[in-house]
Amino acid sequence: MTALAFVGRTTAQGASDFVDQLPLWLQETQAISAVATTLGVLIALYVAVVREPRKAGEERQRHQAQIDALRRVHWKRVAAQARKVVPSCARTPMFGDLWWTVRIDNTSNAVTTILAVEVEAIDANGIEVPDGCRQANNTMPVGQAFDRSVQAAQPGSLAGGFQQSTFDEMTFAGAWQRQSGRLPPALKQALRDALVGHFAVEWQRTLPPNQHTVMAYTTTKSDYSLRVTIEYEDHAGYQWRRTDSCQPKRVDT
Repeated sequence: MTALAFVGRTTAQGASDFVDQLPLWLQETQAISAVATTLGVLIALYVAVVREPRKAGEERQRHQAQIDALRRVHWKRVAAQARKVVPSCARTPMFGDLWWTVRIDNTSNAVTTILAVEVEAIDANGIEVPDGCRQANNTMPVGQAFDRSVQAAQPGSLAGGFQQSTFDEMTFAGAWQRQSGRLPPALKQALRDALVGHFAVEWQRTLPPNQHTVMAYTTTKSDYSLRVTIEYEDHAGYQWRRTDSCQPKRVDT
């Protein structure tokens, strides 16, 4: 074998080894590239399928929580105003054992519309008595009503004089105002309500803030009491139902 032939074989063998090694390098590169591509696809899938929906869901939850909080604040404010519309009833002894004054107060800061008023008689056992009470406007002569209110405002010296007098209504009214001016404000208001309620023929339907409306009722027996139920609408258009012994409940839901 000549040297030239040996060199030729050596060169050919080296080239063959290089050619054999080149595909392995390429295979490793391709494998790394495939792994990187797979990781990229997995990351993209994670972002698209897991992270973004989770992020969107968390954002929706935060948004819903904010809305719920605002709604709670709103309804607390609405309910607080609704609780300031208050029906009540009290006996009116100056007119007799059967007489009552029913009153509706609007102590909220907005106008309230009275939709309905129900007044029922209740016996000593707490059972409703059909036809046990009735509205009593103008059932007592005007002079007698004024006379009794004056007596209630200042019992004693004026009683006989007003029973025998023939003064007109304005005279009675002036006397009542003079005498009631000496009374404590709460008692003065109660007497005024009793007198106004006696002459009222219908409920005032629109109640401005810090206003009230009254009506006189009589029961058929002195041991009966009254239960008052009202339906009303607040300034926001929500409708409520309430008795004189319970908290208001919405009726338009």
